[in-house]
Amino acid sequence: MHSLQGPEMTEPRWPGRYGSGLSVSLQGVTADTISHLATELGSRITLLDTDDCPDHMAGSLEPLTRCRGLQDLSVTAADLPLLRGQLPEGLSRLNVRGPEVTEPRWPGRSPWGGLSVSLQGVAADTISHLADLGRRVRRLEIYDCSDLTAGSLEPLTRCPELLSLTLSGGVPDTVSLEPLTRCRELWELTLSGGVPDTVSLEPLTRLVKSCRELYSLYLHCTADTGRAVLTALKEADLRRSNGEPRTIYLRVPGELYWQLMSQGGDGVEVRKWY
Repeated sequence: MHSLQGPEMTEPRWPGRYGSGLSVSLQGVTADTISHLATELGSRITLLDTDDCPDHMAGSLEPLTRCRGLQDLSVTAADLPLLRGQLPEGLSRLNVRGPEVTEPRWPGRSPWGGLSVSLQGVAADTISHLADLGRRVRRLEIYDCSDLTAGSLEPLTRCPELLSLTLSGGVPDTVSLEPLTRCRELWELTLSGGVPDTVSLEPLTRLVKSCRELYSLYLHCTADTGRAVLTALKEADLRRSNGEPRTIYLRVPGELYWQLMSQGGDGVEVRKWY
């Protein structure tokens, strides 16, 4: 592990570890440090965490493309718009942090290839930059973004290969999920922050019918909402895009599983969310 600090930094911020390659953290350094790093060590770096680098401009991130072995990259939300066309070909995980976040929360690795992205504590409009990265975003995890709306999720329709989406802060209402009905390849959806009991579930079941490849729905909810979701799913036309019948796996926390497990059927199976 390596931590490179600028003159204003007093405490090192150590990067995480990844495999046998180099993990590097940059704090408060000038843009040319990235260039030197890519030239001298680019083939050996597998994880890079940048923070508090004040003179980031589009050109300053270009050296990242020479870090052929880079697989994990963590940047601030301010740098995300500058990454267009600058991501190394082998990058598999990208973490984007808001100003209050001190430690990156890395997304899970995508079993389908492409890029996995996690957003932490960023403004909702940060999502709009994902489709401009020029890479296949297959997995997206959004944490601690409290202002998610239908408008802020609309840019996801420009990520046609999105297969897995996690919304950890929940949704203010299921209407905000409406843009996801046009993410036709969506395979799994996780609403770990829950769905309010007082809202209509019709937009959620419309999403399930529109996204005909959806296989797993992870849901934090009350028992009453869980039963309502089960009923709505069983009444939906659960067919795949090729017309074949499909099964939706509704995954709920253990305390709900024992209450709902016997109420599956008609194309819906309740599973425990570990």
